[in-house]
Amino acid sequence: ALGKMYMRFTVLLLDLLVYMSAVIAIAKRLIDTKSSVHKESSSSNSIVTTSDQRQLWFLLTALTQPALLLIDHGHFQYNTTSLGLALWSFYFMTQTSFVGCVIGSVLFSLALNFKQMELYHAPAVFAYLLGRCFCNENNSKQQQSSGMNFFGKFCALGVSVILTFAVLWLPFAIYPRASLSTKFHLDGISQVLKRLFPFQRGLFEDKVANIWFSLSVKPLSIRSRVSPDLLPLAALLLTLVMILPACFMLYRVGQRSTSYTPKKDLEFLLWGSVSTSLAFFLASFQVHEKGILISLAPLSLLTLDAAGFVMWFSTVATWSLWPLLVIDRLCEAYVCCLVIFLCINAMARPTQLSGEVTFLRSNLATFAAVLSLVVMLCLHLAEWRIVPPAHLPDLFPVLWSLLGCGLFCISYLATIWAMSMKYNITSTKLNTHSRQRSHSSGKGWRKFFFLSYFGIVATLGEAFSPSTHQTIHRGVSYCSSLSAGKESDYFIPNSDHLERARVLLPWEEQSNKDAQPVLNLSAKNSDRLPLADGVDDDAVAASDETNTTPCSWEDGKVWRETEQALAAFGILVEDDSDNKSKELTSEVIIDKVPQLLRLPTDQIVESASFFVGNSTEESPNLMKVLLQLEPSLLTYNFSQLDYGMTYLSNMMFRGDRTAAIQMIQSQCVISPSMGLQLLKFGVDGGIEETRISSLLSSAGQSSGRAIKGVVGDMSKDIREWKRVKGGKNSLG
Repeated sequence: ALGKMYMRFTVLLLDLLVYMSAVIAIAKRLIDTKSSVHKESSSSNSIVTTSDQRQLWFLLTALTQPALLLIDHGHFQYNTTSLGLALWSFYFMTQTSFVGCVIGSVLFSLALNFKQMELYHAPAVFAYLLGRCFCNENNSKQQQSSGMNFFGKFCALGVSVILTFAVLWLPFAIYPRASLSTKFHLDGISQVLKRLFPFQRGLFEDKVANIWFSLSVKPLSIRSRVSPDLLPLAALLLTLVMILPACFMLYRVGQRSTSYTPKKDLEFLLWGSVSTSLAFFLASFQVHEKGILISLAPLSLLTLDAAGFVMWFSTVATWSLWPLLVIDRLCEAYVCCLVIFLCINAMARPTQLSGEVTFLRSNLATFAAVLSLVVMLCLHLAEWRIVPPAHLPDLFPVLWSLLGCGLFCISYLATIWAMSMKYNITSTKLNTHSRQRSHSSGKGWRKFFFLSYFGIVATLGEAFSPSTHQTIHRGVSYCSSLSAGKESDYFIPNSDHLERARVLLPWEEQSNKDAQPVLNLSAKNSDRLPLADGVDDDAVAASDETNTTPCSWEDGKVWRETEQALAAFGILVEDDSDNKSKELTSEVIIDKVPQLLRLPTDQIVESASFFVGNSTEESPNLMKVLLQLEPSLLTYNFSQLDYGMTYLSNMMFRGDRTAAIQMIQSQCVISPSMGLQLLKFGVDGGIEETRISSLLSSAGQSSGRAIKGVVGDMSKDIREWKRVKGGKNSLG
């Protein structure tokens, strides 16, 4: 009894110190605490939440995963320790500095040596870190040797991993044995490796919900048809094929990590680790049922991207462990943990809505998820009421594994689709190749003209202003891309575009005004009556310093990615004179809305997805007509556009969002300008309502703090008065 108590206490302690701390750190990065108010809208209502509330719900949904609780604290293991170390490694790897990658590699090596199943995450980590080695983090100056830069980073990672492994494995190599005369030997290491990789135990462990067990069920019986010596090789090849898509995209993201924020890199690394771990669980050799926890841990931190998918997958993963939990007599705990988890997710659902991975929230996905849950519940009822025949004693465990395998295969495909849709890699690539082919004929004279022009200007570069130097730099970069056979339609913004792009948008100006305190009568850390929140001088100084530094968007790289993404949506076309009067081109849209040069690509893609997603089958291009008429609509956030439709439906159609969309489309058919005015009425009205709601909330909080201060001062004065009065009475 004392031993069990000690073990359970150590599991709980390590859970708190390692896993929970990693989840809290990741939550703080994924949820921006600078924006105090966050508005999420649905078709019928809207909910205003603060970032602290969103972090709270995020932590509740991540830390109440029923499968992790049941296995580590019921079945009893230390999975969360290795998973916590892996999550900490993800956190450090996605930092801007490469030093974080080195720290992350050490932490991941510790996780891998603590539990060998962290190999499921290893391909994702390797692909991302390899991309970071090729990433040029110093964009301000040309590095003398990119090869030396890669070599230095790669050696730093290699040395950190080798040293970590050497320290951890050294005791097994120097452990003294009477049968050996030398102090250093490899027999201890070989014994450990045999236990870590037990190929002699067979293709899979018990009845696990993966591909190989499904293929071993009669009449397929793959183990009797294929030689046992070939099965490990087949498992290796299938696993490599399944991890390749995720690893390729992670390499691309790591290679271009300077174009993204640490938050975006972390989200993509979490998706990639889920994908590779699912590939290992489904296709690798000697897999155990508990291996699904390796996929579940990073996925539980993606509730902001796909809350419904995370809740569904968590339920399926817990359900797949049912045969194991029955053996451990955890049936009641299984039901209780699942019910608590689903209730928490239902309450947290309004704070987790997101528009980034919208396909996971489609009607078809919802129907498939509900249908699978119904089938799983029916299997529970059938097992409870039906006795399997004598010649099929393992009927229900086999059905559990077959259905679980099918659902996990769907989950694997969903992760690959999510990674592709999230950063639009596949469609952008196809669009780039097609544009290269269509303009290959006109590339020669363009190269000659631009090389001649910028060659002449470069010789006189020292006599020009800094803005001219920027133009030279952009032109030389463009000529280099032409010489390398890259994109020939690289749009170069001129000085007028850059100057106009710095002008704030109307809603940005209003947000800045609202952020300023009305009465700055007290400092932020003052103990006096807080009539208004004080301005953080450090934050102001940091923002001023940021504004004085050169902007990364001025070279046109940000717009180049945005241009490719908009072309993939069909919103932009090539600079063809036949289409200029009908379709949007880069030159036309930047002339109209130069602020698109500096807006993040992800924000513009989300806004574009709003218009594409609200198009109907009867009128697929009507919403695009609005963008062609008013490209400035792309400058709004997705949440502003989405809540604008909710505001319009509440004001004019009694909350019927579908009717509002149909009205805009019908107005576009009659007069596109009328449809545009109707949409802008909803968006501007929604922004104003959100602004007023935020201001009222801030005013209420300030009033509450002021009242609390007044009451506190009055209480202090009354206590002082009573003390003085009591002292006088004692003297009298």
